[in-house]
Amino acid sequence: MNQYIENMRKLLLTLLFMAFIGLSPAQQRPWKIGIKGGISYIHLENYGTGFYSDFDPKPGWTAGILFQYSKGGFLNYAVAPEIVYTQSITDADLLYLTDCLSTIQTIDIPVNFKLGLQLSKIFKPYVLVNIYGSYMVEYEGDFFDALDMDKSQPDFTMNRFFWGLSTGMGFDIWKFQVEGRYRWNMNRIRTDDFSSLKQMGLELTCAFLF
Repeated sequence: MNQYIENMRKLLLTLLFMAFIGLSPAQQRPWKIGIKGGISYIHLENYGTGFYSDFDPKPGWTAGILFQYSKGGFLNYAVAPEIVYTQSITDADLLYLTDCLSTIQTIDIPVNFKLGLQLSKIFKPYVLVNIYGSYMVEYEGDFFDALDMDKSQPDFTMNRFFWGLSTGMGFDIWKFQVEGRYRWNMNRIRTDDFSSLKQMGLELTCAFLF
């Protein structure tokens, strides 16, 4: 029993010490790492030839890790690269079919540039822009089935790499970071039936910074 109490005392002291270190001003290093997750309303749009179509976003999800380096005082800037996994869902209505869902999963690597105001020790609103690259890991759904896309054919033309830009805003409060941003693909996802599909939409995320 005494050994159990001693172990619990050591654990409590260790946790208190870690909490003190985490809150200590001496630990205000310029860089942080974090984990993030949230909801995506990213969807396809057609900007070229193809069937008549109407695309609407459905909620997906996003999750990943980030590194952030900050510099400055009241007015400050930060550079924050990320690696995130994103699932986006689109409800497509074609000329001859309706409610064709498409699901696209991508690995995204955005590099964010942020400009913020340190209004207090724990609160900082900011605006951001970023440039990102994406690799399409998987795509599936009735929309792609309706296009009769055969990945095994040598003339299959759908590209998996694309890049784009985002803009948005957010705020840091204590160790949490809440952010909303809108993204646009700059190059097109070409298929045999649609020459100019693009992904775009809103991302809402929350991160915890260490």
